[in-house]
Amino acid sequence: MTKTTNIKAMLLTFCAVGVLAAANQSWAAGDIANCAQVTATTETDVDSTPDNKADTAAILAAVTGATNEDDESCAVLTVESIYDFGDAPDDYGTTGATAAKHEIIPGLKLGGTVDFETDGQPGVDADGDGIDEDGVTGFTNLQDGSAVTLQVTATNTTGSDATVGCWIDYNNDQAFDSSEYAEANVPTGSDGTTPIPVAMPAVPANASTTMPNGTYARCRLTTDTMDGTNATGLLSDGEVEDYKVTFAAQPVFDLALVKRVSTSQTMPIKRGDTVTFTIEVINQGNVEAKDVVVSDYIPTGLTLADTNWTASGNTATLVTAIPLIAAGASETVTISFTVAESAMAGELTNAAEISSAKDGNGDPATDVDSVLNANPGDNTVVKDDEINENGTVPGEDDDANDEAKITVVVDPEVDINLVKTVTDMSGSPITTIRRGEQVKYVLTVTNDGPDIATGVVVKDVLPATLQYDSDDGAGAYTGGIWTVGEVTVGAAGSKMLTITATVK
Repeated sequence: MTKTTNIKAMLLTFCAVGVLAAANQSWAAGDIANCAQVTATTETDVDSTPDNKADTAAILAAVTGATNEDDESCAVLTVESIYDFGDAPDDYGTTGATAAKHEIIPGLKLGGTVDFETDGQPGVDADGDGIDEDGVTGFTNLQDGSAVTLQVTATNTTGSDATVGCWIDYNNDQAFDSSEYAEANVPTGSDGTTPIPVAMPAVPANASTTMPNGTYARCRLTTDTMDGTNATGLLSDGEVEDYKVTFAAQPVFDLALVKRVSTSQTMPIKRGDTVTFTIEVINQGNVEAKDVVVSDYIPTGLTLADTNWTASGNTATLVTAIPLIAAGASETVTISFTVAESAMAGELTNAAEISSAKDGNGDPATDVDSVLNANPGDNTVVKDDEINENGTVPGEDDDANDEAKITVVVDPEVDINLVKTVTDMSGSPITTIRRGEQVKYVLTVTNDGPDIATGVVVKDVLPATLQYDSDDGAGAYTGGIWTVGEVTVGAAGSKMLTITATVK
C-alpha cells in the first residue's frame, strides 16, 4: 500500500506540472501536449526505466514515434482560434480573406458579450452578428453639422493598453476612410464600467438629406497597433462591432400664427354684437412646442368678452397656454369681444401674436424666423395670413403674428337742429320792416351727432308777401328747397344759407 501511494503521488505531481505548463501557452492555434512519466519506484520496473526522459518534449517525441516505454504517456489538446467578425454590408469588407476580424481572447472585449463566427454576417441593418453589438453607443439620430462623441464600454485585463478605433462612413461611399476615423486609449485594467469617449469627426451639414437611409459605422478594439487604415483585415486580438447609423436634421423651432374672423360669425357686425376670432398656431418646425402663450391686442371699439383670456390694458393673454403642439401639427383657439356702443362705423383691426413658447425640453424657445414677444410695436410688416416669410429679413412678415379685420355697421344716429333768423341788410336783427325794404333770412343747420348726417334737405318757401331776390349759394336753394347735403357733427360742421328778399 505504501508503494502504490507513492506512485500515485508522483503521477499526480507530474500531471499538475503539465497542466500549469499548458496554461502558460500563447493564445494561438496549435497543440498542447501534457506528458508524464514515472520517475521513481522502490522496486525495479520489469519493462521500463523510470525518469529516463529529460523533458516533456522527449516524452512527446517518444509517444509520437511509438517508442515510448509504458511508464510514459501524453495527452494532446488542439487549441482552436475563434474569431469575431463584423456585420455591416459586405461592401465594407465584412466577409472573406480581407474581412475585419479579431481572434477572441480572454480579458479584451467591447461591451458585455463577444461571440464568434466563422465569417462575417453582412446585413442592411448591421445586426447579423448576434447579441455582441453592445459596446458602443451614439449612432442614432446624429444631427446635421454636429459634433459626435461615441461612448465605448470596454474591458481590458490583458496587461497591455489597447486601442479602440471607430469609423463612420460620412460620405456614404461604402468604405471606411481614414478621414472618417477616430480612436481612444483603453488602458489595461479597464473593467467595462466607465465609458470611454471617442470624439469623431463632425457630421456633414446636410447628412440627413444626402443620406436619408443612414450609413454605417465600425469600431475595433485591439492591443495591436491600429490607425485609420485598419478598417478591414485581421487583428490579433479584441473585437469588432458594426452599427447602422441614422441622421436627423438640426432641431428647428418655427411657429406661425393665422388670425381670422370665425366662420360662424353672424354678419353684419353692429354695436353691442359679440364678435369671435379664431387663432391658429401652426408648428412649422421639426421639434414639438410646449406652453405656447398667445397675446391679443384689443383695438378701440372692442371689449374682451371671453373667460379663457385675461386683459391688462389693451393686451389680452390666453389664461392657459397651449400645452403641446407636435411638429407639423396645429392648434386653434378662439377669442370673443363685444363691439362697444361707441364704436365708430367702419373697419376695426384686431391683431394677435405668439408671445412665448418652450421647446421639447421645456426650455424657452427661440423661433427661427420670428421674435416671440408681446410687443405689437415691433410688428412693422404685417401681411394677412402670411406664414412663409422670415421676420428677421427686412421687408418680410414676422409669421408669429397676424391680424384680422372686421367692418362695424352702425345704424346712423343724428340730431339736426335748424335755426332761422332775420336781419336788415347790415346784419342787425329786426322785428319790423316796411314795404319795399329788403331783409335777410339766415338759416343755420347743426348736427349734434353722434353720426354724420347725410342727404339733409331744408324746405323754406317764402310767403307771398316776400319777393325772392338772391341767396349766398351755400348749397342749392331752388323753389324754396335748400339741398344741404352732408352735415358733420358739432359746430364746425354747421351749414348756413342766407336768402335776400324784398317786402311787397
